Amino acid sequence: MSSGLLLVRTPPSCSLSAPLRPRPCSRWLAADPLPSPTTEPATPNGTRFRPYASPDHHVTKARYITSNDPRGYIPVYEYPLNGQWIMLDMDDGYVLWTGIWKADIVKIIDSQPDLAAQLRRVRGGYLKIQGTWMPYEIALRLARRVAWPIRYDLVPLFGYATVRAN
Repeated sequence: MSSGLLLVRTPPSCSLSAPLRPRPCSRWLAADPLPSPTTEPATPNGTRFRPYASPDHHVTKARYITSNDPRGYIPVYEYPLNGQWIMLDMDDGYVLWTGIWKADIVKIIDSQPDLAAQLRRVRGGYLKIQGTWMPYEIALRLARRVAWPIRYDLVPLFGYATVRAN
């Protein structure tokens, strides 16, 4: 899989209402490629990462001011899930991992020490954006391992990559 995101459009004939049942439609992977975040320029509106289409989730745009980021703000796509906010940084693809998995991030770093340099920790400021942010590819790999029960709720973030078996 490339490092870019895909915008997934589900055909009307597919059943998407039950979140934890296998999907009977074999055509859900009809996809339009988006620019690769590592090799292609931003879209005309300036964003390099976009969420996947999902009829079950309402994804919105927001911009949070913070002194923890060199830009002075974090532009995100976000949606609520089980009382937490799932967020994707529009510019660099970092994912708010704290919204997906509440386990101690120290355990992850202990098992993968090279990961520590790639993490961003936001402390203080606006509560919604506080937590551990990690690159999209790493968050996808971890989500496949630990977030299987909520895999259909992560479709706007990772597409159907989390739905398929490892």
